[in-house]
Amino acid sequence: MSQVTLDNHQLRLVVDPAHGLNVYAFSAFHRRAWLPIMPDTRDGGVDLKESSFLMVPYSNRIENGLFSFGGRTHRLAHGEQHAIHGDVRTRPWTVEAESDHRIRCAFDSRQHQGVNWPWPFMAVAEYTLVDWTLIAQLTLTNQGDSPMPAGFGWHPYYSRSLTQAGEPVQLHFNVQGVYPDANNNRIPSGPAQPPAPHQDFRTARPLPPDQFLDMCCSGYDGAGTIAWPESGVTVRYRCSPECAHLVMYNPPKPYFAVEPVTNANNGVNLLAQGDPTSGVQVLQPGESLSATFETLVETS
Repeated sequence: MSQVTLDNHQLRLVVDPAHGLNVYAFSAFHRRAWLPIMPDTRDGGVDLKESSFLMVPYSNRIENGLFSFGGRTHRLAHGEQHAIHGDVRTRPWTVEAESDHRIRCAFDSRQHQGVNWPWPFMAVAEYTLVDWTLIAQLTLTNQGDSPMPAGFGWHPYYSRSLTQAGEPVQLHFNVQGVYPDANNNRIPSGPAQPPAPHQDFRTARPLPPDQFLDMCCSGYDGAGTIAWPESGVTVRYRCSPECAHLVMYNPPKPYFAVEPVTNANNGVNLLAQGDPTSGVQVLQPGESLSATFETLVETS
């Protein structure tokens, strides 16, 4: 059994270092019950493989798996569907430290075959439970001998209902812009624009289950809330400044995703086009990019 459970009696997190350090469940203890803040994917009724995963060494999609950097053209595998979500999600990580409330793991691409990225890299990820806060930390290091474009993010899904079916959920996230998606392929078709009314959560409002969203936002301030008023639960985000982008995904499912990320969709190509909002960081050999994503659970 490769799953590891972190538990501080207020929060409970189940992760799997052998499979991408993926999160299988995240719960909070409230009103004498454990509430599934994230869906418990160990439950046969959930059609997700994991309730949160890491996207490294880039977030979201790269158009056709093709990009230019440093005077060279790079072609990734699986480009026919756009290379997506990096290449650590299904691979084993090495546990470096573990306790009842903390786990730290590392991934060295040089120790794996066929990693879908032109540069060798190291990633170190950590999850820690402190009172009512889940603290996630992630560091990406260029292990190659030439500059490397870099980015990453977290992909948490949240349960649409906590204590009763059909209860409303409200979102409040402040972003400056949303990239247009004229081709309906999640690849920005132009510079970020002010959110359209159905994309605008800069004032708290409900997230209807029948309002499909899959959008990448720029100018994210690193804060925001997800609230289930009838269950008396609010999740509050606190992200470090490196997470200047936010992806919001609302399918017609009993879950949705709000993903703090460092780079925009197709960020390496936006960088090549000179778009200042790409969020892609250029790491010199041995240089690292680090970020923190805190999830504070408030109950009433």
